[in-house]
Amino acid sequence: MKRPIAISLSPNATNRDVFWALRLLLSPWEYDKKTYVEKLEMWFRSYFQKKYAISFASGRASLLSIFKALHISSGDEILLQAFTCVALPDAIIAFDATPVYCDITDRFCIDPEDVKRKITNKTKAIIVQHTFGIPAQIDEVVKIAKEKGIYVIEDCAHGIGAAYKGKKLGTFGDVSFFSFGRDKAFSSVFGGMAVTDNELVSNEMTSYRDGLPNSSSFWIMQQLFHPVAFAIIMPLYNMGIGKAILVLLQRLHLLSFPVTKKEKSGKIDHQFVRKMPGALAKLALIQLERLEEFNAKRIRATGMYTKGIKNVNITFPSLLRLPLLRFPVLVKKPDRLHALARRSSIYLGTWYSHIIDPNGTEHESIFYKKGMCPNAEKIAGVIVNLPTYPLLSEEQIREVISMVNAYV
Repeated sequence: MKRPIAISLSPNATNRDVFWALRLLLSPWEYDKKTYVEKLEMWFRSYFQKKYAISFASGRASLLSIFKALHISSGDEILLQAFTCVALPDAIIAFDATPVYCDITDRFCIDPEDVKRKITNKTKAIIVQHTFGIPAQIDEVVKIAKEKGIYVIEDCAHGIGAAYKGKKLGTFGDVSFFSFGRDKAFSSVFGGMAVTDNELVSNEMTSYRDGLPNSSSFWIMQQLFHPVAFAIIMPLYNMGIGKAILVLLQRLHLLSFPVTKKEKSGKIDHQFVRKMPGALAKLALIQLERLEEFNAKRIRATGMYTKGIKNVNITFPSLLRLPLLRFPVLVKKPDRLHALARRSSIYLGTWYSHIIDPNGTEHESIFYKKGMCPNAEKIAGVIVNLPTYPLLSEEQIREVISMVNAYV
């Protein structure tokens, strides 16, 4: 049975990941094994040559810990780009601070010129997101921030291992955070990390983490079951049976959702604000062992798209040697391209077609108003994401290219 090309349906999980997920699922005594968590934090310290790495059950919990450590409070303003996930403004609002949205450049990352325009004497920090793994102009933002005495928080949720001007992404900011979500560069279904060289910030984040509860055994079971379930779902997806199984498992709460209704309304869902479970840390370590392989395959996909897409109706920036999480293309009628792809059992991505994703986010609850970021809004209306995940074969990449070139 043919597995569909699907950008967001557990794209990184190999047979090895499924084996370990099943093994851990059946070993509840390992759910909170601290050794796995310690090894994961050690990996991040070593890889980024940072003094401190503090793990959490999610990327949004990592961001909350950063805000706590930086003493973000009422009246503070945090600059971030539009064209992002609701988890970021949710975290800002949780501290009674105000999200201030900056526009993006044509490379989908924060525009330093708009940062300059929107800084005020209330600005406490700037979040710099490397969208899809594309390096932001973070050196320019850091220079602006240093002149004003403002913190820079580096959002590396979309990638790990890429460099900008010879320096690893994740090493520019005062503090950086990562996400290991189900469709990120590497995955433990849920998980997050914050890294820094600042001892005081690290101490505050560690104190915050140590005060969090452990994740419940049921929640851990849900996440461990995810790769196992998708090993069954994906080969049956094209027949419709897999999709029915997915919906049934979600309704039975055997599988969790990546973003909840509560978060879409601007609130924090505290089921994600927990300590990193040992079992999920082990899943993360298993994938990080193959990080170089994963990134090489993402670079291969990026290069093939850059060279192979000849359709004059589709535009994209030159991204030849980057290990992108997703390859962004711009097309006037994205719904038509999605429909064409589905006919070939290709399921493309929609990040960030709603300015702040996911669909259903209440923009008024997170203080975004139409017209705030015109370039982000223009791009959101025409964006489509092509897959780059490491399980894609060259034949499948060529299949996507052929489909994209056939779009009219």
